[in-house]
Amino acid sequence: MESTAAGGDHLPEFGDLIYYEVTSRRRPGPANLFIVEPSAGPVRAVRLDHPTRTWTFDPWTVWGSLMDDFDKGEDRIRRVDRARAEELAHLFEAPLPNEAGLRRLMQDGAERAYRPDKPGDA
Repeated sequence: MESTAAGGDHLPEFGDLIYYEVTSRRRPGPANLFIVEPSAGPVRAVRLDHPTRTWTFDPWTVWGSLMDDFDKGEDRIRRVDRARAEELAHLFEAPLPNEAGLRRLMQDGAERAYRPDKPGDA
């Protein structure tokens, strides 16, 4: 089931992935891609790590950037669809995993990041 906001904008269903294009403060054009999975629990998000060209679980940077952009009214971050996200990933030379792969990255990252330390954990 799809929902729409007052202006006709698509609202994600709970659990849909949300893609954000990030533009640079220093130069025109895209700078990064954030992917967020809405959740009732801790934030789950990945971003592109440019040096390694890998997708990294990093909800702290993603959430902080989203809030900073909103608070400052910079409009450097905009929501995009999956097709645009794939274009950006191609531009960044970092293949975008399918949605199941992205969810797995987020699940694995969340399990490592949010679990309490246990004796014997490395």
